[in-house]
Amino acid sequence: MKMAIRNYEDRDLEALVELINAADAVDQLDQGTNVSEFREVLHHPDSDPYHDAVVALSEDRRLAGHSRLNLVAAPLQSRLYVHSVVHPDWRDQGVERAMLEQLWHRAEERRRTLGSRTVQFRTYCAAFQDKRVALFEELGLQPVRYDLHMVYRPLDNLAEPRIPPGIDVRPFARGLDNEAALGTVNEAFADVMDHAPVTLEEFDHWIESPSFQANLSPVALDGQYVVGLCLCTVSEGRARVLGRRDGYVDTLCVISAYRRRGLGSALLLTCLRALQKAGLESATLDASTDNPTEAIHLYEQAGFQEAWRWVTYGKEMGPETTLAPHPR
Repeated sequence: MKMAIRNYEDRDLEALVELINAADAVDQLDQGTNVSEFREVLHHPDSDPYHDAVVALSEDRRLAGHSRLNLVAAPLQSRLYVHSVVHPDWRDQGVERAMLEQLWHRAEERRRTLGSRTVQFRTYCAAFQDKRVALFEELGLQPVRYDLHMVYRPLDNLAEPRIPPGIDVRPFARGLDNEAALGTVNEAFADVMDHAPVTLEEFDHWIESPSFQANLSPVALDGQYVVGLCLCTVSEGRARVLGRRDGYVDTLCVISAYRRRGLGSALLLTCLRALQKAGLESATLDASTDNPTEAIHLYEQAGFQEAWRWVTYGKEMGPETTLAPHPR
């Protein structure tokens, strides 16, 4: 296939959303979106879509693929993640390989501006996507992380939340809770190996996104202090592709001093009951298999079941490193 790869332009947005939804209709990876939601993704504070995102164009100038690069900055190891999607009509024709090679060069430019000790180039796919797995391994990428995609469907038989004594739970309040909630997130995940501290700019950007649902996201307070939270999103674009309205549990955390009291379970059940009351049909989440808080067990107890596994592939970057076929 003859194709051209160029940087993203604003005129691509609607066609990109159509591409992503066409791919998800086939792959069923719960990644459907719409224009307003995907615009927010492209303009994340740590990403410049006009330099960090590319599109692949077919010979007749239709969008065949899209890749974007985003930075997760951390003191010891930063990660440059590539998110890729190829239209079903143009798969097995080298589109994803070409986009990965293009963004490796962009990642090299960004790596030289970072002060972290090491920088890792990463991308990911579902474990059952055999051809993508083969491509990543051929390029010398190695599995570095596994996550479970879990689903609770239908939202029924929900247990009653048991709030620990002395704790108040209420919906998230935009503006009022932002800074305190961010502090809770960064403290709660500080012992997770892959966690990079979230900045207030990043957090505010997400809280103001069209999919974040403050009224369905409970926070736990001890007096005035936010000690735990369960933040969720509802994507209308994703709902159209899924064929059902689904709530995505993005962040569930409790600071260490308040763990092992049942607060995490209470927050999750409070969130699920709020989703049910709002008319949603299911809930989904992604959980790392390396999470030291045994979160997966908590999700299974609540009623979530594994749907598939994500595999993240990575390669440490350096002056002598290239993205090239791995020697056999």
